[in-house]
Amino acid sequence: MQRIFAVSIVLLLGAGVGLRAQDNPSIPADFHHRYVELPLDHRDPALGTFTLYYELSSNFSFDRPTVFYIVDSQQYAHGADRTAGNYGFSDSLNLVLIEHRGHTYSPIEVHNPDGSVDWRRAYRLLASHQAVEDIEAVRRDLFSDAPDTRISLYGRSGGAYLIHEYLSKYPTHAARAFTRTAPNPLIMHQQGNPESTAFVNGLDAIDPSLRTKLRAVLDRETVPRHDLLWLLLQLPYNDPNASEVQARIINELYQHDTTTYNEYHAQPRYDLVAMLRSPALERQMGVGMFLRPLECDGPYLLGPEPAYIDPVYTTFRYTSAQYIALIEEEDLPGPEYPTLDSFRRVEAEVFYLAGGHDHMSPWSIAVELGKWFPHYQYFIADDTHTMSEHQECYRQLRNAFFLHGLGSRELDEAAASSVCVEWSPPGG
Repeated sequence: MQRIFAVSIVLLLGAGVGLRAQDNPSIPADFHHRYVELPLDHRDPALGTFTLYYELSSNFSFDRPTVFYIVDSQQYAHGADRTAGNYGFSDSLNLVLIEHRGHTYSPIEVHNPDGSVDWRRAYRLLASHQAVEDIEAVRRDLFSDAPDTRISLYGRSGGAYLIHEYLSKYPTHAARAFTRTAPNPLIMHQQGNPESTAFVNGLDAIDPSLRTKLRAVLDRETVPRHDLLWLLLQLPYNDPNASEVQARIINELYQHDTTTYNEYHAQPRYDLVAMLRSPALERQMGVGMFLRPLECDGPYLLGPEPAYIDPVYTTFRYTSAQYIALIEEEDLPGPEYPTLDSFRRVEAEVFYLAGGHDHMSPWSIAVELGKWFPHYQYFIADDTHTMSEHQECYRQLRNAFFLHGLGSRELDEAAASSVCVEWSPPGG
């Protein structure tokens, strides 16, 4: 079955001036709700400090294994207990939820006096290498009485890649890391960015003429380019008849008919420009969210535009435009990526959950990483980037891995259970 997959809506949302850092709310501190004062810039502590919020699950006990749930600048998680319940973490595990710097309870001021965004400051302070140091600072703060304590980590997509960045910098400080559909910009670039052709291949599977018709629609600007590509990209997330609707929209626009396009574009989830102008999400997420797509796919996004239509390239560059301008027009260095060779030093056990139909973080990443992490296993599920089809399988894999580790009978049984549907690469 041909599956068309779109970029997760969590990657691109919100803009505007938003809430100033000094106006942000706070949660009263107690044993489970904690704040730690950290440098704004870990490479230049003299710049000043900010306060980072993190939260412990209600079952937290220092005699249990501890899992850090990691989100990146484009993700948000609501409460340690709620997150533990949503993901089915075992009660035998502590869960620590670290809010990403610049989010609601961990604000960082990146605005000018007139309310505009200081994009240079944002690029400096909200980069992933700062978040890596935040994770380590929380580990040291939480285990100040036992500084050699090794944590476990869980993350998905960009949050999972942030875990890989942490492991690269602190290869001896983690015991286990479960990473779900993590992108890797270096591997994707080496492999020719296979995720970039997913959209046009999907169109060809519907009707080979759609690619040519869409090009004509874009060339004559029948409707705004970015909104159209975003809509087509998001349909598979939200509409069970996505292929049919994509074809109808393109065919109608080719005939100068905007009826179906207007119907869907009127829904907020499909209106990219309106979302980018909405202050609501930035009040929660901060402008760092616009940086993460560039950090996760920088070599591709900073390279030449492909000859074929790729909504990921077009909409990501549009969303990250302010940061890209700093690199392309003002000669600031591009995002930092951990070298693959740095993973050879990682002592943690690493489990990678991939999706066979994931066109944002292709399954081939999981295979390639096996050449670099010394203690490693992957499972390719019959699923997409959102991993929505076999939830019980993923719960069993996570818990078996965190509680028993690689090579354990429990993990082998979880992977082989009837609720887990493994996908095999063509010819594999």
